[in-house]
Amino acid sequence: NRTYKGKTFSASNVTDLQSILKTREQIGTKPVIVLLDISRPMVFNEFEFKVDGIMAGFGVQHQAFFDLLSNAAEPSGLLPVNMPKDMKVVEEQKEDVPHDMETHQDSEGRNYRFGFGMNWKGEINDARTKKYKNRKGF
Repeated sequence: NRTYKGKTFSASNVTDLQSILKTREQIGTKPVIVLLDISRPMVFNEFEFKVDGIMAGFGVQHQAFFDLLSNAAEPSGLLPVNMPKDMKVVEEQKEDVPHDMETHQDSEGRNYRFGFGMNWKGEINDARTKKYKNRKGF
């Protein structure tokens, strides 16, 4: 809902959000894992605190999700973009300045920034992430 900006545009994924929230409500205490096939940054703050896990794939085959969920493979990917804290951050970002936005911080205190990723042991901290953390703006 962007009416406060004088806009009438509605997000195309509102029904997806409603489905996530309704599933959480109906499933009770059982774990809810959200699988996302995304191609650009998105705002997680409307549902992240309601689910037990989020898996994001950027154009991966759906089999990759099943391999991860069945423990046939371990997650190893890193975010190729920053995930914004909220829509206000999206609206205020400078399109020509890389990594200028405040990123989403999950309920565990992790920031969904470029280069962030998790495996079964926790946050990935390897040569790739060290390289990204040493760059300006990270």
